[in-house]
Amino acid sequence: MHTEIAYGRAFYDDCVARVLRGELDNSRSAMAKLWLTELEGRVMDRCVQLHGGAGYMDEYPISKLYTAARIHRIYGGTSEIMKYTIARTL
Repeated sequence: MHTEIAYGRAFYDDCVARVLRGELDNSRSAMAKLWLTELEGRVMDRCVQLHGGAGYMDEYPISKLYTAARIHRIYGGTSEIMKYTIARTL
């Protein structure tokens, strides 16, 4: 998980730098949203697994993070829409 998060953070930092230079295009921003929200979902799923039954109880923060990770793949455009946006540039 740590390796994937480090890679995701590097990609995110590159996108932020591109925004600051005015160089971030729609395709790369779609790639960032797709990759980072899917990564968040995978990491949260593993974290819930590590917490066992407590991962599903609402009083634990991991449950709230897991729920938020799922909705992030929908808000601002679903992962499927992001894939379509990326595919149009190929």
